Amino acid sequence: MKGKEERILHFGKILTRITNMIGMLSIILPIIFWKWIPEQISMHFGADGVTDRMGDKSELILLFFVILFLMGMMGIVTYYVKTNAMSQYAKAAERTSLTTIYPMLVIMNFFLVCIFAYIMFCTVTVRNLGVLFLPISLLGTFAPLVYYIGKDAKARKKLEKDRGAYREYEKITEGEIYRAHVDWWLGLLLGGTLVSEVGIWIQNMLEKGKMDWFMFGVTIVCMVIVLPMFFIQYTLYPEYILVSIPIYGKTRIPYKGIVNMKETHNPLSSAAPSLDRIQIDYVVRGRHDMILISPTRKKQFIKKVEEKIRIWK
Repeated sequence: MKGKEERILHFGKILTRITNMIGMLSIILPIIFWKWIPEQISMHFGADGVTDRMGDKSELILLFFVILFLMGMMGIVTYYVKTNAMSQYAKAAERTSLTTIYPMLVIMNFFLVCIFAYIMFCTVTVRNLGVLFLPISLLGTFAPLVYYIGKDAKARKKLEKDRGAYREYEKITEGEIYRAHVDWWLGLLLGGTLVSEVGIWIQNMLEKGKMDWFMFGVTIVCMVIVLPMFFIQYTLYPEYILVSIPIYGKTRIPYKGIVNMKETHNPLSSAAPSLDRIQIDYVVRGRHDMILISPTRKKQFIKKVEEKIRIWK
């Protein structure tokens, strides 16, 4: 299994680099060739892939932010799922998410970025998307989701006993909860993007008098990615720190495994919706790992964790 996990991690690393390259090129190239882009460009497409609204090319800026937002949020979720599967407290069988949920997110991220890169290309060149765009987009986005979630659910049936032990422990053991601090600008960006997507979806339905399934799919994906970011929690239990993101699961960091903790503004993707962060370096099965978190009452959090580290050291 170790060899399989290493191959999947290697595959994920390579595909993530390709995805980020495609995403960044879809932003950088239009900026480089900005003066050659027509003043009026395709800004919305119907379910048949045909342009149904033209707009000023300045509206491309919103599409730039959507692509950056998508890459950032998927990066956070993917990183969290990977570290959760490699947690010190994860049983051998629980590492199954490394071979199910993790590759699912990597593949979904690739397809979503490719979809938006193609939309960007058709937008700036004033082309139609094509009648096959919607079915291919839906298939490429949701097929990995259905396949890997089904595979993960089947594998995790064996884990109910172990997960139940953790739930019982955390139910009867008092823990100190710290909610994640969300930077105002990030909250505005995330909330604004979500509200914008919902608004565009509703507007399209009202104008067309029928369901816009593509925008509906994009809206659902945005909601699944965005909303959990506002409800991240860090709980201090006697033996470990529990990092929880709704929908995406939990990871546990044992105090005895922590080797370093410091304040930072490291912008790497992690379970931290703020740049005012704490970096925790810890050892997992002899391998060093790192997580970035952004708890409220940061100074108090650091003091409490340092006290618990001294107890376990």
